[in-house]
Amino acid sequence: MTGVISDEGWRAVTRRDRRADGTFFYADQTTDVYNRPSCVIRPAQRDQVLSFATIAEAESAGFRPCRRCRPDQPTLHERHTAAVVRACRVIDGTQDAPSLDDLADAAGFSRFHFHRVFKAMTGLTPHSYITACRSQRMRAQLSGADNVTDAIYDAGFNSNGRFYATSPEILGMTPTSFRSGGDGTRIHYHVTQCSMGTVLVAAADRGVCAVLLGGDDTAALLFRLRSRFPNAQVSAAHRALALRVDEALSCAEPPLAARALPRDVRAAVLCQRVREALRDLPATGGSRLVVMRPVTGDAGSA
Repeated sequence: MTGVISDEGWRAVTRRDRRADGTFFYADQTTDVYNRPSCVIRPAQRDQVLSFATIAEAESAGFRPCRRCRPDQPTLHERHTAAVVRACRVIDGTQDAPSLDDLADAAGFSRFHFHRVFKAMTGLTPHSYITACRSQRMRAQLSGADNVTDAIYDAGFNSNGRFYATSPEILGMTPTSFRSGGDGTRIHYHVTQCSMGTVLVAAADRGVCAVLLGGDDTAALLFRLRSRFPNAQVSAAHRALALRVDEALSCAEPPLAARALPRDVRAAVLCQRVREALRDLPATGGSRLVVMRPVTGDAGSA
């Protein structure tokens, strides 16, 4: 809607607040130019400023885009967000791990620049995100596969040995136990809050076996856990494990830039960062705490 700029809008303009970019545009009637709130060129008088919700409204009113802030072009943050989303969709849509060069081409960036942008946006390297997607496919495949070997190859692992080397951090238990719904396994869970709402983190004897997100419904998360592992002994985490999970979550929260990403991508990022933070988790029956290490993502590249 067109109108005189509000007090809040004017404060954003005078502060050159980048957080307001995209929420509205303002136009100076003395110059016939419209701008982003963060533009370095500020109008001299507030009573000559109009506010517009969209670029189309500003241009329909006869204003032209500023040559400094280029409000009719995507911002750098928007371009980075779009590039990361394109790369994530490529990863999500294939079982074979794409190369870093392939992902960079899909994003429209150089290899080095893409790797840096992806890490800054998500807190993960492209390799770590590929690992997250392949591991999630493995957990889904294993639940309904005729045998473990079929699930391994269907999930995109190139060999049994490569999977079994990382299976504790992917499953938190043996593949046989996971496939049988946690038969003979003890699972301790902790429910807490994160940037995406309520989160349930569950650990079995070999590590994390589930990271579940689900709004604010704790009962629904617990139902999902018990449905996934109907044959396991499920109970609330002891105090030491709960503190360990809380510490991990505080380190695993994705960068603020990740909030611009689609919810499913943010969920995958958060879950993978939690798993990486808890990679050295001891057996659930113990009380020993491992020194927390910051989540930096895998040092490798896609």
